[in-house]
Amino acid sequence: MSLIIDSLAKLAEKFSQKYPGEASGVATLDGSSKVVEDPGSAAYTKGGASGILGLDANARIATDQAFSTGGSDTHKAMGVIDLQFTPVGNVGAGEDDLMSYTLPANTLDADGKAIRIIAWGTGNNADSVRLKMYFGAVPRTIVNSAPTGQWYVTVIIVRTSAGNQGGGVHLVEDSLSSASAYLPAALTEDETAGIIIQFTGENITDASDDAVRQLGMIVEILN
Repeated sequence: MSLIIDSLAKLAEKFSQKYPGEASGVATLDGSSKVVEDPGSAAYTKGGASGILGLDANARIATDQAFSTGGSDTHKAMGVIDLQFTPVGNVGAGEDDLMSYTLPANTLDADGKAIRIIAWGTGNNADSVRLKMYFGAVPRTIVNSAPTGQWYVTVIIVRTSAGNQGGGVHLVEDSLSSASAYLPAALTEDETAGIIIQFTGENITDASDDAVRQLGMIVEILN
């Protein structure tokens, strides 16, 4: 009889939208306002954004897909939102599109939100080339003129205020030479719309193909 009563009590708790959890566990969110609280009382309260929240042995608090650190600060889950690795090179003379991705609207929906872009590729190590990166309408020349072999670029872009972004670029070439630069000061893309991230390549010595090639690109959300 006691087993039946216990089972009915747990079933009632489930349908009242509370589930007393263990000190370690995972709460899955299904789409309406959810809060994960002290597992000793209410480990799962139904209600908010979709996603998965994990609880550790310290019974940390997580709300709206935010995870607590060792202190009182919280962070959003970071991760890759785009990955491309099909090689593409310039064709003939002029500026040619290499890889591109449209950042979804509202990805940078608050000040301090940031993304990281990693791109890599090769040059033919003979012709002078021009490699550019676009964030929206604004291009940043990454490589210009010098013959290039392998190249690797890391870009950080941070929302500084509504409709304004800043960040930096770091380039490493096959000779192990490296250079860093700020992005143009006037990055003023509308975060409520999709923003194109694009690399282009150009052979500025002659019209031969594949003077500059992009082999891959990763776009990550940092917070």
